[in-house]
Amino acid sequence: MFFSDLFHQGRFTVPWHQRYYDWKVDDVRALLHDIDEAVKENRECYFLGAVMLVKVGPGEWEINDGQQRMVTISLICAVLCRRFAREGDSQREGLALRMLFDLDDKSAWTLDDAEHYRPRISPPQNDAMRYRQMIRGNTIGTNGTLNAAWDEIEKFLSPMNLEMAERYFDFLLKKLEVACLWVPRRIDPNAVYETINCRGKELDDLDLIRNFLYSHFNAVSDSERRISIHENLERIRDLIPNIKKASEYMRCRLQCRFGFLRKDNFYRDVREAVRIQRDKKHGPTETASDYVFDLTRQITSNESLKLFRIMTATNPSPDFIKSFESASGTGRSPRNLAVFIRELQGYTVTQPLVFALLARYTRESDSRKKKVVAKLVNKNLSRLATFVLRTAFVAPKFEPSHFETEFSNCAKDIMAASDVPDDKFAAFLKDCDRSEYGVLEDSKFRNDMAGKRMTGAMKIKQFLLGINSIKQRDARLLNGRLCTIEHILPKSPHHWSGWSGFKDFDEADWVHRIGNMTLMGPTDNKPGDKYNASFAKKRASYGESSLAITSELENRDDWTPHHIEARQLDMARLAVRVWKFV
Repeated sequence: MFFSDLFHQGRFTVPWHQRYYDWKVDDVRALLHDIDEAVKENRECYFLGAVMLVKVGPGEWEINDGQQRMVTISLICAVLCRRFAREGDSQREGLALRMLFDLDDKSAWTLDDAEHYRPRISPPQNDAMRYRQMIRGNTIGTNGTLNAAWDEIEKFLSPMNLEMAERYFDFLLKKLEVACLWVPRRIDPNAVYETINCRGKELDDLDLIRNFLYSHFNAVSDSERRISIHENLERIRDLIPNIKKASEYMRCRLQCRFGFLRKDNFYRDVREAVRIQRDKKHGPTETASDYVFDLTRQITSNESLKLFRIMTATNPSPDFIKSFESASGTGRSPRNLAVFIRELQGYTVTQPLVFALLARYTRESDSRKKKVVAKLVNKNLSRLATFVLRTAFVAPKFEPSHFETEFSNCAKDIMAASDVPDDKFAAFLKDCDRSEYGVLEDSKFRNDMAGKRMTGAMKIKQFLLGINSIKQRDARLLNGRLCTIEHILPKSPHHWSGWSGFKDFDEADWVHRIGNMTLMGPTDNKPGDKYNASFAKKRASYGESSLAITSELENRDDWTPHHIEARQLDMARLAVRVWKFV
């Protein structure tokens, strides 16, 4: 049907559980350009997808899916309505007003009287007042996504001459089409939404989970809690706007509550876990909605969201780090919370464990107990980093699936326990280590690293930064993301001819040995191609490096397979000390 016919069906309310208007400027601009192109090409129609509407009364509908498009089209009509009012085009002014307000086609309507008209669309509470001001031709503010959309529409339409603006508007009325799914009130719209969006392309699990949680609060008596739960869930996107990170947070937080939840079946696993827990009798008066309300409050708390941001931030909160180091007595240690966070960030499989351990620290209110908890948490994070990095260094590829179930279930136990585990956590990691690698056995780990060839920039940097930390006390302050990996014997065969120490060896066997690698700091002058002809040419550049692991290379008289073996054996011994399992 035409969008104009859809609007003329009556009035439309955005349900309490829908997110606020959140189309970005790029989304609005793309729609404006697409319609403009269709107008100029004189197309028969432009299809704008499907909307789902739930009947709530005669001529009254809830927008279960399609809010962003309906609101955006109405804003376009509102901008054009102002234009036609200024130009004296009363016919199109009236037609535009009928798109915006619940008006019949038998009278003359003017923008000057818009204060007395009832809007067709009622957006969520935070957008409602601003939206009403916009469509009534009143002055509006400058902040917010609605304002940004309005500004983009005005910027696009204002340069048009009147004839083009009329053509654009006529196209909106007569050729802009939409598919509508009209859902009777007796059918659960959340179930319809889930059925539609679980077929075909994969949608965001976060939205599906939100929708499932909302479905518990459809009773009239839940009106106050609806607002609360909606605001709580919106907080996730406010504090973690990156959708991938927001989904990571939800999975991490819910695994700390329920244990392992499959990534490829996350929504269904969450729904089943919630169903099982809500159906248990927690008390004589607690209902299923009580359980879901409490669950939502916990997983959307500011404390939880801020803790996850600290865990995943490029530069974690200095105040939090300082407070933790002070409580744990690790302020002067080369291996402390900042280092553990940096080392574990590349392994999302560890997120539930890191979250659960740090949550035990943040939840402790007693200052004396907090110090004890901080020391235990620090020890356990050290153990976790040791196990994960040793495994990553030794294994051809770190496989999260080997540990994901165990890590998530352990995180659940930690969150539910009254005390932070100590020996029990060490035993848990040792049990995880019962594989072909056996990385927690020092002698085996040392021997494996002594002959290791390594690829993968992330773990190479982690290894070299760790070795450097034991040689250089301020290495923990180094931003590893700004460092670059340097192969002492160059990677390119084009440069091998000048390396006489390898004339009786296959250089390819030695390039990727970890003993042949070092780091160049962000302020170091990295040796260029002209220095790659021999070690003698590169040595001076290494001596100027700010990193101890690199500057000490200046003391080498040559570079041969023997030097690589000796250096790598020394690095293997140091690696046992750096990543010590205590």
